Amino acid sequence: MAADFEYKQMLLELDKSLKAEEFESLKFLCKDEVKKRERESVNRPTDLWEILETREKLGPNNLAFLKQIIKGSCNGRLDVLRVIENFERGIPLDSQRPVNSSSSVPTNHPYVQQPVFYNPVLKQYGQQPGMPTRDRPQVTSIKYMKEINFLTKNLGREWRFFMRTLGVTDGDMMSVEQDHPRSLRDQIYQCLVLWISNNGGQFDRGRIVAALRDSAVERYDLAGRIQDCDI
Repeated sequence: MAADFEYKQMLLELDKSLKAEEFESLKFLCKDEVKKRERESVNRPTDLWEILETREKLGPNNLAFLKQIIKGSCNGRLDVLRVIENFERGIPLDSQRPVNSSSSVPTNHPYVQQPVFYNPVLKQYGQQPGMPTRDRPQVTSIKYMKEINFLTKNLGREWRFFMRTLGVTDGDMMSVEQDHPRSLRDQIYQCLVLWISNNGGQFDRGRIVAALRDSAVERYDLAGRIQDCDI
């Protein structure tokens, strides 16, 4: 599980390191693996990593193709290649990037826990700074359980694009994946529950429908059923 976490951190670090023009070159180098229509919906490197994982061209022990396209798109930038090589050597990112606890770090930084609130009416928790996901109280949203279960059952590989469109951060998704590495449904369920909690305990049907119809997701079938309450 620790190796999977470091792997996800490594991919997020690559996401931050790549320049816009390098990312476009990276997508072009994947033209034989990723269809043009899919490439058009890829807006950031993490989207591309997910597609390559489904093609079995990328994984914790399968980094040859990633290094090949990074070399071809980054004009030999050693700092980017070093991120991958250090992962292969087992050098944690935290040891490469010392953090000054007194410095100001944006709260949406992927390595920073997001804010928490407790709703005394709904008796629900969101995130708490410094509290790992596994230690957080489990949120229960019985009022919206039918909708949550419907999406949990029917969202497939588009789930990460869907969550990003809703505003769930990559850091949140990475934490949930670390806690539930073998269950896609648990990952989707926990992300939905977290989103509802951070949305004031409300299931915003309009935002859900809009996210399902987004060009990165295109699950019009699910959007129609959510909108019509046909679930």
